[in-house]
Amino acid sequence: MPTPQLTSANGPPVALYDGGEYLWSIRGEGLGVEIPLRRPPGVLIETLDLQPYGRFRPRLQVPTRRPYSLAPKAMRAVAGSIGGMFFLALVCATPNSPFYPLLPIGMVAANPLRWISGVIGLGHLGTTPLMIVGLLATVSAAGGFVLLAREAWAGRIPVRTVVLLTVGFHVVVLMLPLLFSRDVYSYAYYGRIVSTYGGNPYVLTPSDFPLNGLWHLTWPGWRETPSVYGPLFTWMSALMTRVIKKPTEVVTSFQLLAALASLGTVAVVGRLVQKVRPERAAFAIAMIGCNPIVVYHVVGGGHNDILVAFFVACAVSFLFARRELLAAISLALGMSVKASAVVPLVLVVVAIVANAPPERRRRVLAMYGAVIAGVWLALALPFLQWTNPTLGLMEVSGHDSWMAPGQLIVRVASGVGGLIGGDPFREPAASAARILLFTLSLAAVIAIGHRIWTSVQARTPEAMAAAWGWAFLAITLPSPVLFTWYLVWALPLAWMMPKIARRGMVILSAFFVVTQLVTETSRLPTYLQTVRLPFGHPIAIAVCVWVGADFVRRIRRGTPLEAETDEPTFGDAFEAGTWRGAARSRLLDLELVEPKEPAPVETPELFPAVVPLEDPVPVPEAVPADVA
Repeated sequence: MPTPQLTSANGPPVALYDGGEYLWSIRGEGLGVEIPLRRPPGVLIETLDLQPYGRFRPRLQVPTRRPYSLAPKAMRAVAGSIGGMFFLALVCATPNSPFYPLLPIGMVAANPLRWISGVIGLGHLGTTPLMIVGLLATVSAAGGFVLLAREAWAGRIPVRTVVLLTVGFHVVVLMLPLLFSRDVYSYAYYGRIVSTYGGNPYVLTPSDFPLNGLWHLTWPGWRETPSVYGPLFTWMSALMTRVIKKPTEVVTSFQLLAALASLGTVAVVGRLVQKVRPERAAFAIAMIGCNPIVVYHVVGGGHNDILVAFFVACAVSFLFARRELLAAISLALGMSVKASAVVPLVLVVVAIVANAPPERRRRVLAMYGAVIAGVWLALALPFLQWTNPTLGLMEVSGHDSWMAPGQLIVRVASGVGGLIGGDPFREPAASAARILLFTLSLAAVIAIGHRIWTSVQARTPEAMAAAWGWAFLAITLPSPVLFTWYLVWALPLAWMMPKIARRGMVILSAFFVVTQLVTETSRLPTYLQTVRLPFGHPIAIAVCVWVGADFVRRIRRGTPLEAETDEPTFGDAFEAGTWRGAARSRLLDLELVEPKEPAPVETPELFPAVVPLEDPVPVPEAVPADVA
C-alpha cells in the first residue's frame, strides 16, 4: 500500500507513518496540517496531546514554517496591481481628467492625490495627451488585475495581502470625485421626487421638475425617463436626499454607500470561501475588491449594482448554511434594488420546491411565494399604479448600449429591415432582434432551471452558486443592454465557476476598463466624436461566443455547471505560468508514493513515536475516547 507523504517546497518528502490508517486534510494555506488519527489495534501513539480524563485530542496540528516573502511572480503581480491602480488614481485626480463626467461646482480630488498629479505634470497636459495617458493607466490597472487574479487563483498570494489591497484601493477611490458615469445624479433626482416633491418616481420624471439643482447634471437621455430601479433603492435614495442637500455631498454619500456594500460583499464572500474552499479565498476576494471595475466604475461612480452583488453574496452564504428562506429573502431584497436578482431568486425557489416531497411542493411554493411577495410589496406598495405597473422594468429593456454583444444582431436586423422595406422597417426589425435576444437568455435560464429540477446533484450549494453565475452571464452577455457595471452581479460567484466562465469574467473585467477612453463624448478629439462601433464590443462578442459554447456543451452532455473539465482551452498555459507541475510555496501537497526508505524526521518532537507490536516492552492500553 502506498505511504502517505508530506511534501513541501522546503524539503524532501517525509513519511509520517506506515503502520496504520490516517485520514488527511489540509487547512489554511500551509499554516498547518490536521491529521485525524484512527489508532489501529495494538498500536499506541505516545504523545503529550493527552487531555484530562484520558481523552485524546481529535486532531494533531503540525505547523509549518511561514515564508517571509512572496514568491517573485506573486510579488510582481502585487506590485503591478498597486502601480496600475495608483497610476489610474493619479489620472482621475487630475483637474481635467478624461474620466470625469459633468461635476458639481466645488467637487475636486483630495489634496494628496491632486498634489502628486500636479507634481508629475499631468495637469499641464492637453486633452488628447491626457487621454492617451489615461489609456495607459487603464491598461496598467487591467494588466495588474489579471496578474493578481492568476496568482491568487494559484494560491501564491495570501488572503491577508488581498484584503489589505482591497481596503487600500477603496480608501484611494473615495478621495476622488465622481467617475465614469452620471447615473448617481439620476439616483438623487428620483430620491428628491419622493423626499422633496412627494411624487412617485415611477410616474413622474426629472423633466417634471426642471428647476432642481440636479437638472443640468443629469444625463439628457434620462431626464424624461421614470425610475428603472427597485423600490428598496428608491427608499434609500429618498432617505439620503432628505438628509443631504448639497450635490457634492449627495455624490459622496452614494460613493460611500457603494464602498460599504463592496467591502461588505468582500467580507461575506471571503468568510464563506475560507470555510468551504479555502484555497480559492484569495481569488474570490480579489475578483471583487481588487477589480478595477468595482473600485473605479462602481465605487467611484456610486453605482447601486454592488448592492445587488451584496445580496447575492448573502444569499449564497445562507445556502451553504442551509437557510433557504433567508437566501430567498436576501434575493428578494436584491430584486428590490434591481430586477436582475429575480433570476437567481427563481432558481433558488425551483431548487427548494424540487427538494420537497411531492405532496408538499404546492404548500412550499405557496409559502415561499407569500414571503417573497410580502417583502417586495412592503417596499413597493406606495409606488404601485397602472401607468407603470412593472416599476420601470419594461422601460430599461428599451435602451441600448454600444458595447453589448447583442448589438451585432440588432444592427444586422435593422440593416436587413432597411434593405427590405426601407427606413420604416428598420425599427420593427431591430425590435424583433431584441425579442430574439431576450428569448435566448430566457431559454438559457430555463435550461438551468430544468437541470436543477431534474438533478439532485444540481441542488447542492456549490452547484447552485455556479448556476446563478451562469444565469447572470446568460442575461447580460447576449443582451442588447450591457454596461460595464452589470458584470458586478456575477462577481461574488466567480470562485465557483469553471475555468471558461471564470476566465471570461476576468477578461471582460480587464477589457471593459480599458475600453472607456473618456466619460463625456465632448472630451474626445473631433475626429473621434463621430466614431461608433456598429456591432458591440468585439472582445465581449468573442467572450459571449466562447462562454455560450461551453454552456451549450455542458447542457447537452449533462456536465455539472460547476465542474472543471480536462479539455484544454484558451488560457491554460497563462494560468499555469512557469509554476506548472511545481509545488506551491504556500500550500502543502499530499502525494501517494512508495519510497524505499522513509526519510528520517528532523524534528521528532512534532510526530509521535510508534511502539511496534514486536516490542518486548508491555504496551499500555489507551483509555477509549468515549469514557469520561
